[in-house]
Amino acid sequence: MVDENKQKIKREQWKKKVMDNLKKEAVKNIIAITGDLARLDAKVNNTYTVYIKDGKMIKQPTNGKCVVINGKVQD
Repeated sequence: MVDENKQKIKREQWKKKVMDNLKKEAVKNIIAITGDLARLDAKVNNTYTVYIKDGKMIKQPTNGKCVVINGKVQD
């Protein structure tokens, strides 16, 4: 009986870890897809995307030439 309870607890812990990892991967995929959609939207509307990289705000027109907007971003 004790072994069954320990196994059940271990299975539940493993299941929780797997689900947490799946959620993290899903969020990473959503973020990547959002960035891709933003670039496509900018291309269609002939505008630009703005994002933060290495603590700097970057403006990227559809021609691909990146411009730092205002130096470092405040944390």
